[in-house]
Amino acid sequence: MEPFSMSRATEVKVFHVEDNGSTVVVTTTDTAYPERPAQVAYEQCENEEESTAVLNKFVFDLQRQGWELDEAPA
Repeated sequence: MEPFSMSRATEVKVFHVEDNGSTVVVTTTDTAYPERPAQVAYEQCENEEESTAVLNKFVFDLQRQGWELDEAPA
């Protein structure tokens, strides 16, 4: 799965998977405060199918909170 990002105001979340698709990694930064270190969260899943379901749930929940999927670069 290719990394993708979501944003809301000055916050940006970047999602990607590691460990053959079984670990979801979410990195959150705030462009208004570039001196602050990024926050990194990990969600360990049993397999790639579970990590896909977790990502879909994250996206759904964040969209309900006003986050928007960023366009993929051309």
